[in-house]
This record gives sequence, structure tokens and C-alpha cells, in this order.
Amino acid sequence: MQPLSYEVILWDWNGTLLSDSEFCSTIINGMLRRRGLAERSLEEHARLFDFPVIVYYERVGFDLDKEPFEVTSQEFIDAYYSGVEKCPLKQACDVVLNSLKAAGYRQLILSASHQDHLEKQVTHYGLMEYFEELLGIDTVHAPGKTGRGHEWIVESGIEPARVLLIGDTVHDSEVAEKMGIDCWLVLGGHHPLERLTETGRRIFNDITEVQAELLDSVQMETGT
Repeated sequence: MQPLSYEVILWDWNGTLLSDSEFCSTIINGMLRRRGLAERSLEEHARLFDFPVIVYYERVGFDLDKEPFEVTSQEFIDAYYSGVEKCPLKQACDVVLNSLKAAGYRQLILSASHQDHLEKQVTHYGLMEYFEELLGIDTVHAPGKTGRGHEWIVESGIEPARVLLIGDTVHDSEVAEKMGIDCWLVLGGHHPLERLTETGRRIFNDITEVQAELLDSVQMETGT
């Protein structure tokens, strides 16, 4: 086995480092219930979840011909940001991030979250010290998750082969492919194993397995 060539880790936030998938499904079920629509199990939410999220809303049962997507989605956003900071981080999240930083990996977050919200959440959980930069979306300059990541790669001058995106959805794999970088996927987020398997990417049970793989590579490279 050869050492891995990664220098930069781009972490997805929602579902990868922050355990918010159950919270999201609870909000959606409440919205469905208030409209007299059938609620979905956590497993169904994971199977139906997709990007763009309008597709997900249609799949779970919202009638977007009767109610504009913008109205429905704003209801979700308001509920999400009013309670998201009660969601737990993934198990051993701070330990994983600290050990990878100590091993020399450069770490950033790449997220479709609004920049202000992303900064607020990462600060709330006390994780800012582990990240070189937070790459979220803002209202003035919003090229999307793929564009935001690509911009950073161009500006930093890093070789794409040295960058690894770690996420929890098929969309993360698609983003990585468009950026020309590698991607690993972890379970326990917004997509189940059967959806992640479709990508052909490496799949890990949790971020501690990712940590072990990356640290093993450093030890092989340094001979320690």
C-alpha cells in the first residue's frame, strides 16, 4: 500500500461533521403533518433526500403546484436555524479534527450553507481553530458549492490531486467530480449505504475510520 497524496481535506458540514439528519427529517415531518400529508420514516427521508432540494420536497409529498417552493423552503430554513445548534457533532469530531491538524493536514469546510450561518455554527461548537478557512455561500457572491470549492483551489494554487472531499451524500461525490478531486463518503448522514454505493467511492462507517486511514498514510510516508 502506497501513502496517500492528500494535503488538503475539504469537510462537508451538514451530515458529515454535524449530526443534523434526524433534526431535518423531524422538521419536514412537522411541515407535512400541518398540511395533512403523510409523514416519512427516517429511512425514507434518507432514501428520498436529493439535490436540488426541490426534488426532495416533491418526493416526500409536498404539492409545489399549490404552494410555491420558496414558501415551503423558507419555513424549513426558519425552523432549522432556530434549533440546529442543539444538534450534536459526530462522535469524536473534535478528536478527529485535532489529530489530523496535528498530523499536518490542512482542513477546510466546504458547505452549501450561508457563510454567516456556517461561521456561527462552527464557532458555536468551538471548532474554528481546526480550519484554515470556511467556504460557505454568501448572497453577494454565490457560485454554489462546486464553484466555491473550485475558486479556492484556483486561488490557492493547490493541485487537485492533493485535495480530498469528505461528505455524506451522492451530491458530495458529484461536487468532487466536477472539481476534479477525490471524495470519500461516510455513513450516518443524509444518504444511506445503498445511495452512497451508487457513486463507486470509498465508504466509511464514521469519521474515526477516515481519521485512521489518513493517519496511517502519514505514518507510512514518514516511516514512524
